[in-house]
Amino acid sequence: MNERLRVLLVRSVFLFLLSLVLVAGFWYHREFYQIGFTNLLIIGGFVTFLVIWAARLAMSGELPRGRPAGEITCTLEEGDRLLRRVARLVVRPTEGTSFPPVGHVLRGKYDTGPEFARILIVDARRAFLSDLTEAEARDAGYRTAAELRDAGAMRWQWRPSDLVTILDVRALGAGR
Repeated sequence: MNERLRVLLVRSVFLFLLSLVLVAGFWYHREFYQIGFTNLLIIGGFVTFLVIWAARLAMSGELPRGRPAGEITCTLEEGDRLLRRVARLVVRPTEGTSFPPVGHVLRGKYDTGPEFARILIVDARRAFLSDLTEAEARDAGYRTAAELRDAGAMRWQWRPSDLVTILDVRALGAGR
């Protein structure tokens, strides 16, 4: 079975079971019906909305993490690779930039301006540009380390002796 279809089916079954529990809860607490129809609709609708909203957040794995602690600017191609989960590493010059600690969320923005996602920093390390491996380059969405170095040289005028920050990131979804 297609992975996407299976996930949709599991989530739908979970929401259906949640709906049954909510209806059973209202039947069990039939005293609520004594407060009047309008009050029941407003209060019950609000409580039901909160429960379904919380379940949806929990199932998506994107629980709110507060305000972003900063932002990271990406090219259109790099942002697209992060959103499609083709790339999981972002390589940036160390000099003149600062990133929040691991576990914080950044606002991912295209260099053309709009926000495309919230980015969770999973891991961070520093290395010399000349020490980047082929595997790290592939994880950053490039075919070879030379291609990554060339892209950085065009964008930031990198030299092989430059120190770079390698961020292991995860896109949390579309921007707000």
